[in-house]
Amino acid sequence: MSPNDRIDRDAALTLDRPWTAGEPIGSSAATGPYSEAEADADVGAGSLQPVLQGNGFTYRHNWGLRRGQWILRLNWSEIGPRSQVFVAIGEGAAGGPDAGKFIGSARYTVHNVAPRAGGVDIWVNIEWSSDIALYVDYLIVNPAVTGNRTVSVTVHRHSSVALTEADADRILADMGRILQVDDTGPDVATPVQFVRNGAVRVLPANVPGTIQTAADLNALLTAGSGVKIVQAIRWCGGPGDNIIGCAPVGSATVNVAAVRFTANQEGLIWVHEYGHNCGLPHRTDDPRAVMYPSVGVDHNVVNAAESSAYLSGPLTKVTGKVLAASGCNCGTGDLKAPADVRDFVSQHWIEGVPYELASQYGEADARKLLDWLVNEPEKHEEFLPQIVATLGYIGSEIAAQPLIDFVQSQRAGRAVFNAKNAALLRLGDLANRSGSKLALDFLRKVASDIGLARSLAAPQASAEQREAAQSGVTAPQASAEQREAAQSGVTAPTAETLAAELAVSATFGLALAGTPEAKRTVDALKTDPNAFASVNQAATEAAEIAEKVVQQGRNEYYRLKAEQRHQL
Repeated sequence: MSPNDRIDRDAALTLDRPWTAGEPIGSSAATGPYSEAEADADVGAGSLQPVLQGNGFTYRHNWGLRRGQWILRLNWSEIGPRSQVFVAIGEGAAGGPDAGKFIGSARYTVHNVAPRAGGVDIWVNIEWSSDIALYVDYLIVNPAVTGNRTVSVTVHRHSSVALTEADADRILADMGRILQVDDTGPDVATPVQFVRNGAVRVLPANVPGTIQTAADLNALLTAGSGVKIVQAIRWCGGPGDNIIGCAPVGSATVNVAAVRFTANQEGLIWVHEYGHNCGLPHRTDDPRAVMYPSVGVDHNVVNAAESSAYLSGPLTKVTGKVLAASGCNCGTGDLKAPADVRDFVSQHWIEGVPYELASQYGEADARKLLDWLVNEPEKHEEFLPQIVATLGYIGSEIAAQPLIDFVQSQRAGRAVFNAKNAALLRLGDLANRSGSKLALDFLRKVASDIGLARSLAAPQASAEQREAAQSGVTAPQASAEQREAAQSGVTAPTAETLAAELAVSATFGLALAGTPEAKRTVDALKTDPNAFASVNQAATEAAEIAEKVVQQGRNEYYRLKAEQRHQL
């Protein structure tokens, strides 16, 4: 393939070798093979078109020395899918962009222009035998906002989750308020409101209450459009811990998976995930941004491009794949881990604790977290999932036994049970980094021994039954009449379901351990008749992950996972 036929799809805004004024360059300034024509503009009365509607601005960019075909991706937060972008390209005069352009013998052609959330991509061709200067002029017109956009949302819940229509209406109203109000200088008031489409529906029986595999998530996301609320999410582009929300980036319809959360932040979670549906990535340049990767009561800021995306609504995906929360730049960007690990774990990360930050901490930090886990678990119960996940990512052997003791403890509650599952998953990371035989042996036993998994789930099963009795939630063994009489219409998860969840978490923990022995164990679990059926099914997906971790190593596995976090 000749250079002139090359399409470089990774052309970046910043060039490795930008052209600067005074640099000797090739040129096509000689007389070209073309005719010339000249005319005066006819601007008589009635000949001018109406003024452009909306907010317009221009920009000239120096793309440096180039030839052949290029995809040029300009990143600019003010551009969105609804932006109208007009592009003019030409050969740059010596002296920089302010020196202007000229017409030489080289032919400069624009093939396509594609605005997107946060930028615009263009396909150009420069027909010349050597690299010559390319200047690109951009005219961007963002449509004026006219009236409110109303989004009708179908709301679903799993049978194990309590969510009333009043709850749904409150959360939908909060979504609108977050967007509609201009809270600070950088915030753009966005007139979008969300209304419930019919009654809150119960998800079909094939959708599990806890999402632990790619198959689980696919069943959830294909169960109609709308917001779907489940008991727990432990898979979003890969196994994860304490995930609050997950959604396709670029979707033809509203398609959001989430869990119940603190009442005053559920609207943020829903509107954040809906932003992914509209094609938005995470944004880390403002900790108050709606699209920031963690939640907070002051996360209410959208910029102009995000506002445009919300007004446009969900985007039809191009790849044909579901892209969920890293396709899109949905990682942690240029975020820095707080100096104190206790500040880090005291945040709720929408898609689970980020490896790229948590793995920066060391053994001294692990000791601080162990103090919270062992000596003050009640005080920090809300953050137990983040604590145990970060301990696993740190990977110090000193955390192996305390994490095992925590999983084996009689403590119960939804946050505690989520943390026990996170501990099993991240014991695999700990074993990967430390080589802990203790962690590997425990994971193997939990994944393959149904009796052990049942005993570990017993405290939570008892807690679920007690809560059901106190709140009127229908217990699994209730009669048909009792179920019909229960106003909540919610069924508590069974002890068997909870035990299987722990075993599946241990299976994925083994996959992340990165040893040939652990991989063989995962392979054997695919057909083990003594394991839970859900473990047999999960082991097929876990075996693929185990192969990647063994071949690539842990750091490379997580690097690639961060890049493709939303490719489900």
